[in-house]
Amino acid sequence: MTPSVNTPGSIAFEQIQTAAREVLAITRQVDEWREDYDPGTDEWHTLLLLSEAAAKLAFALPVEMLPPEEVRPVSEYELRLSDELLDLLTSIERESQS
Repeated sequence: MTPSVNTPGSIAFEQIQTAAREVLAITRQVDEWREDYDPGTDEWHTLLLLSEAAAKLAFALPVEMLPPEEVRPVSEYELRLSDELLDLLTSIERESQS
């Protein structure tokens, strides 16, 4: 069976959540350092870029795989914005087909 969110028994969710929690803790630590310390070296900038990429990957996980403390409800504004974007994309697609 291929692991997927639709077959939760096939994925070690706790292990994924633990790994995501650890990655996000490290990225937050790097963010704190960023405010207090910046030697301007290539290594430092690489660390910052790596930290940002790791956080993006963690938050790209399906919500079921995120640690519970990282999950937040979607706001009404985000829902309206998503609807507006979908409407805009639909109208662009219709225009391109005509």
